[in-house]
Amino acid sequence: SQVTHQLAVTVQLPKEHGGLEGSAIFVDSEDTFRPERIDQMVRGHEDEVLADAMELHGIAEEGEADPTDESLLEELVERFLDNIHVAKAFNSNHQILLAEKAKEIASESQDDEFPVRLLCVDSLTAHFRAEYVGRGELAERQQKLNKHLHDLMRVGDLNNTAVVV
Repeated sequence: SQVTHQLAVTVQLPKEHGGLEGSAIFVDSEDTFRPERIDQMVRGHEDEVLADAMELHGIAEEGEADPTDESLLEELVERFLDNIHVAKAFNSNHQILLAEKAKEIASESQDDEFPVRLLCVDSLTAHFRAEYVGRGELAERQQKLNKHLHDLMRVGDLNNTAVVV
């Protein structure tokens, strides 16, 4: 979960700092998404990274970004959170539907200022393990998981988007 949070921050950074200048979709099946962790991770970057991110996100003009200004930092954190589309999956079927919705959102965002460049699913298998219990359910579970994984891969392939599960 910490890795998915960090990736959702990193994807929004300027390219010269390892980012992709994009946004993220976070499919949350275990109620693990924590905005306060995003806040901590954004603020944990070096001043130069924060200043360049402020410029990229339109918070400050080039050369005028002050990473020690609390109001600018708060606005930067809000921009980062706004660029993380969080969807809570309530069961395996809902999670599959969210993958289809993620495909739509990613496709529609490609002309946006911050196109979707990351799709995180945390966790991929939690609902499937809980709903398909025992050997008698194994084949159906594996088939559904296989199709779900292929749907997620299609999102990445069609939209130049990294997929992390």
